[in-house]
Amino acid sequence: MGLIPFLDETADCPHTPGADPSWQESSLFAWYDKDVGVGGFWRLGQEPVVQQLNSCFGMFTDDGLRFRSNVTGVPMSPGDRGETHMGWGRELRADLDELRIAADFPDCEARLRFEDFHPRYDYAALSKQPPVVEIAAHHLEVAGRMTGWVRLGDREIAVDALGYRDRSWGPRHWGLLRGTRWWPCVFGPDLSIHMLAYVLEDGQYGNFGYVLRNGEAITVVRSEILVTLESDAVSPHSGTGRITLETGETLEVAFERRDGIVLHVRGYTAVESIGIARLGDRVAMSLLEVSTNPAGGSSPPVLTLGADNGQGLSRRDGPA
Repeated sequence: MGLIPFLDETADCPHTPGADPSWQESSLFAWYDKDVGVGGFWRLGQEPVVQQLNSCFGMFTDDGLRFRSNVTGVPMSPGDRGETHMGWGRELRADLDELRIAADFPDCEARLRFEDFHPRYDYAALSKQPPVVEIAAHHLEVAGRMTGWVRLGDREIAVDALGYRDRSWGPRHWGLLRGTRWWPCVFGPDLSIHMLAYVLEDGQYGNFGYVLRNGEAITVVRSEILVTLESDAVSPHSGTGRITLETGETLEVAFERRDGIVLHVRGYTAVESIGIARLGDRVAMSLLEVSTNPAGGSSPPVLTLGADNGQGLSRRDGPA
């Protein structure tokens, strides 16, 4: 417990790349407004050494409207990267000095701003774990609030959502990952929880996390993340997290999906399942990211029952 060193605002702006062709820089935002029933996700990864990028952007409404755009390994344009911004063409832009994101697709628009609830903590320091250099050499994560408006089809919706974001830069070897569970839960300015578990190609297993409660950082020393999958073998339906803190306190968190968005980048597939999490009488915005790939495949899924795997505007069949 106690104070954890944090990064200043310069950590949010694009960094000078190293010489490694696998060097990449990513920006991720996720949000869910349970009152109006709309959620979204955007992960942008730029690879400036090889001048390529990866982007997964998606939004949904609780009543079944969806939008997804996913590209991987596409060429970067000169305007995609600047001193304070990252983006993809005319479609997507993140002004990282102001934490504003904009989307401009024919069937989907967004004008959103993220407000941090706490300082930019270095994730490795917060969870008291050494960084996995090949996966996330530098990494910060922040809980907060996302406000603004979005348009899906002809429906415009005002957004006032709890959210989560991260930034990462350094070498990224996607083929090392055989399984991941990445799970932030944001209950409000006073409470957020993060759990992480991964399996690497060499058999290495990691399992850790943190709780931020009333400004105090508490390390998770043991966690168990149990996920129920649809019969497509990739889409999370629900989840349970059982964690033990360094104080000896135990917590149990339950996840309920509202919808999911398939991220496919450089042969790595994960489902970004967005909904709510419950801890006692508290309700959180939650993103349960799940990748299940024990055999090391690299093709995108052909069918997903509980997540959007299409391109463009669509409507979900059946309940979430």
